[in-house]
Amino acid sequence: MSQRPVRHHVLPQFYLRAWADAQGIVAMRDRSDRPELRTGTTALAVEKDFYSFEGPDGEKDSSVEEGLAKIDAEGAAVHKALRNLEFPLAPEQKDAFSTWLGLQWVRGRSSRASGSELADKLQKMLIRFGLENAEIDETQHDGAPKKPDPIEQKRDRLIEESAGPGVPIPDFSHLDKSQRDTLATELDEGRFVLHRAIQLRTMLQAAPEAAVPFREAEWHLLPFEDHVLFTSDEPILLDRLPRPENQFLGIGPASADSLSVPLAPSLCLLMMQTPRAGRETIRNLDTSHAEAINRASIATWWSQLFRCPGGPPFPATLPPLPDERIVIG
Repeated sequence: MSQRPVRHHVLPQFYLRAWADAQGIVAMRDRSDRPELRTGTTALAVEKDFYSFEGPDGEKDSSVEEGLAKIDAEGAAVHKALRNLEFPLAPEQKDAFSTWLGLQWVRGRSSRASGSELADKLQKMLIRFGLENAEIDETQHDGAPKKPDPIEQKRDRLIEESAGPGVPIPDFSHLDKSQRDTLATELDEGRFVLHRAIQLRTMLQAAPEAAVPFREAEWHLLPFEDHVLFTSDEPILLDRLPRPENQFLGIGPASADSLSVPLAPSLCLLMMQTPRAGRETIRNLDTSHAEAINRASIATWWSQLFRCPGGPPFPATLPPLPDERIVIG
């Protein structure tokens, strides 16, 4: 019986190896106060049982990690072709790499943390509205049967739809005020945690849709003369011009003007959604253009930032992670 894999990479080895020097070493900065670390790729972007879940028999199941390995293998073949400047890609190659990019968008620590934060906030929002409804019933209706309020009904319906199908606002009318106050206090102090199996199922369900913007975009390959690019454990970069209609909206692959991913220290893939040039090209760029790509990588990284040891150094000061990534309101 083969041994179950326990060291799961949130960024596959084929991608990390592209950032290694001739000795197989990658330079890495993490969120600690430690200085830059130089090491081989097997120790990077790895977490124990990140894609495992507990099966019915109580044992850890790593079948998801094994399934991701198949997509990684197909992505690796296209990644190699891109590094060899075999471009434009054949349709099946573009489809395979888009599938890998969509998976990469949803598989990492950032996506999981954002999903957990969203689930926690939506659950708390539903409970707070349930408590508010109970308070209104108690103070305004004096025990008389409550008549339907169209405004409240519309509000409740919109809230339930935002939380997902089959997620009603809970009814707390059976609790007295002291019990509701206790629940509200516990709500502020606690946190809802998604079961790992639900997290993984959500990831697998989201990956095909996440791949669509990459597949439909216009691709351009951007080589540089030197090893000037950084990358991170969240390598996909999004860009969008600020407009009045999007100033309060979040950004994702479907709503970005362009998507890009550094493929190697001297190569970047740019995927344009708007505007478009009308054809897919290879565009050689000078070092000055790398600065904008590196700023985006630094703004996007989650826990590890990577570079080739022969390239430019990391900045002395790096931005912290935001306290919150999801705003509901």
